[in-house]
Amino acid sequence: MFGTVRLRNIRIAVISAVCVIIIAAVCLLTLRSGAPDTVDIGGESYSPRAENDEDIKAFISACGYETDELISDSEITVPKIWNDTYKRYNDTQLSQGFDLTPYKGKPARELTYSLASADGYITLLVSEGRMIAAHKSAMDGAGYEPLISDP
Repeated sequence: MFGTVRLRNIRIAVISAVCVIIIAAVCLLTLRSGAPDTVDIGGESYSPRAENDEDIKAFISACGYETDELISDSEITVPKIWNDTYKRYNDTQLSQGFDLTPYKGKPARELTYSLASADGYITLLVSEGRMIAAHKSAMDGAGYEPLISDP
């Protein structure tokens, strides 16, 4: 009789542990989901797809800017641990519909384009074939502002 009770308690404990693990895995996958499928620009939804230069230039154009040329293309790694500067930068990205959080510790390309109006630069971070961050900088390089002005 006591052997049966112990076996039943062990089964309940194992089943409960499996359920907790499954729930934790689902929550973790939900929190680590990737970039959004669309980004809102002036009330219109646009794809942040960045599989080629045409995709990127179309996105920049949708934001109201025209580019002259790609002036820098470098490989970076999004830091796993963020300082205050990176936290503020991600806050700017969140305001535009981007989020760098799922990309912590992952490689990305940093692409910088000159503006056709010659008043600054546009920098994009691209990972896994999609834009994950975007900002505009003044010609003097002092500071940055969101690329999407009215998300």
